[in-house]
Amino acid sequence: MRLNTEVNLARLSKTTLPKEFVEQHCGEWNHQDWLGFCALLEEKGYTPIDLDQVGLLLEAQKTIYWEKHS
Repeated sequence: MRLNTEVNLARLSKTTLPKEFVEQHCGEWNHQDWLGFCALLEEKGYTPIDLDQVGLLLEAQKTIYWEKHS
C-alpha cells in the first residue's frame, strides 16, 4: 500500500490547483505565496504530502506557463 503522502500527491497532480496557482501568480511567487498554497492544500485535505514534490509540480506548471507566455 502506498503512503498517504504519495496518494495525496497523486490526487493533487490530477487537479488544476497547481496550474491555477501558477497562473494566478503569473509564473512567479514568493515564500508567502508558497506558504499560502501549502495552507490551501491542508485546508483541502491533501496532507500529509511531500512539499518538495509539490514544489516540483509547481515548477513543471511554471515551465508550461512561461512557454505559453514567452
